[in-house]
Amino acid sequence: MSQEIKFRSLPITNKKVIDILSRHRPWQGKILDLGCGEGFFLSLAASKMLENGCASISERLFACDLCPQDFKFEKIKADSCDFNSVLPYQNNTFNAVCSIEVIEHLENIFHYAREVYRILKPGGVAVITTPNILNINSRLRFLVSGFPLLYNPLPISFQDPQDLGGHINPISYYYLVYSLKRAGFKEIKLHTDRLKNSAKILTLIFYVPIKIFEKLIFKRFKKEEKAACEENMEILSKINSLPLLLGRTVIVEAIK
Repeated sequence: MSQEIKFRSLPITNKKVIDILSRHRPWQGKILDLGCGEGFFLSLAASKMLENGCASISERLFACDLCPQDFKFEKIKADSCDFNSVLPYQNNTFNAVCSIEVIEHLENIFHYAREVYRILKPGGVAVITTPNILNINSRLRFLVSGFPLLYNPLPISFQDPQDLGGHINPISYYYLVYSLKRAGFKEIKLHTDRLKNSAKILTLIFYVPIKIFEKLIFKRFKKEEKAACEENMEILSKINSLPLLLGRTVIVEAIK
């Protein structure tokens, strides 16, 4: 009997990742879900594969998780993975690697980016999502509390916060893209799953001051760190873009 598969990240985020993958049409290749949970995303990917005439799902879809015993998608088996260590896959294995709401739980995002790059085939696509700590709601919460949205104080004296499902590593769009570029990814695009209505109102209020201060601060950056600014210009140009000010989730599409 099939078990009910519950989602751990929002369905809209999973469906957006499927939409991004569809542009690359990896359905006849191999797809890995890093941090598969119960298998909600892979159930969507399997349906997409069947729509595209691929029947050998068990040979095309792969899953891994810190807690593989929770995996419920019966057509494939989940591997056990410690994402802070070396992933148990050979170089140049996958056409696509997806990681939905995982990287904010990890200690070392640079190691993770290098591992994702390593196991992807040349020309393969990585799709990585994380809570958007640069949306206007999160920026204001951080200003008042010191914590972005979806991040709170963590236990220090007992229990590994990773075991609690804790968000231990707030990652902004800049540092996510920076880690991917350092790993070797060349072509990187920004997406989001949905625009927050409350953020639209706040952005109307704060957008002009934000853009004024952005101009002043970036002018100073360019004066003090000209070479670094020129190298980072593509990323910096998006820091106060509407997708980041309004979006609930950062979704990055990166080509090896």
